[in-house]
Amino acid sequence: MPFLKEFVINPSTKVKLWKINLGELDYFELDEHDSNLIIAKKNELVRQQFLAVRKTLQLEDPSYKIRYDESGKPFINSDLNISISHSKCMAAIVFSEHNLAGIDIEHKQNKIISIQNKFLNDSEKLENEYQYNVDYLTMMWTAKESIYKALGVKGVSFSDNIIIKNINKNKGHGYYIKGKEKYKFDLKFFSIEEYILCYAQSNN
Repeated sequence: MPFLKEFVINPSTKVKLWKINLGELDYFELDEHDSNLIIAKKNELVRQQFLAVRKTLQLEDPSYKIRYDESGKPFINSDLNISISHSKCMAAIVFSEHNLAGIDIEHKQNKIISIQNKFLNDSEKLENEYQYNVDYLTMMWTAKESIYKALGVKGVSFSDNIIIKNINKNKGHGYYIKGKEKYKFDLKFFSIEEYILCYAQSNN
């Protein structure tokens, strides 16, 4: 089975990872809602990522179904909150009792060096001694993306509204600041093969 790993973040939160092998998942178990969604996806890898998330959800509870709110944030028919992410051949889903919880997984690629100015703010650039370090920059990106997913709101600027501080090998802190709104997030990082995963949880 291509299911890769499950690990516990804290007593109320866990992550499941699925490693995708192209062509091994079929569409037959999808309900009508998901069948309509997958028809619109033209890229085969994107379809397999979609299926991997649904299969991973079934492993947790066969009765769970994913739906999306008006902002595009996923939710399930449960008191648990979820966040999902996929990159290349890896899919991840987090189940948490916390309202503001998000996850992001990214395949490490050199191109992140050339786009770092699009998501780093001035203070992060000044503090960053690793401007050519793919691992560090990928951690910064996944941190901001996981906070963005936890918030589930539109109109967020990664460079202006999300600030990342104190990143080390496996943890850090992040802040969402917009007007009078301010949330602090605890960050946890995991390295899996050629991927970096970040989990963000607000401690407000």
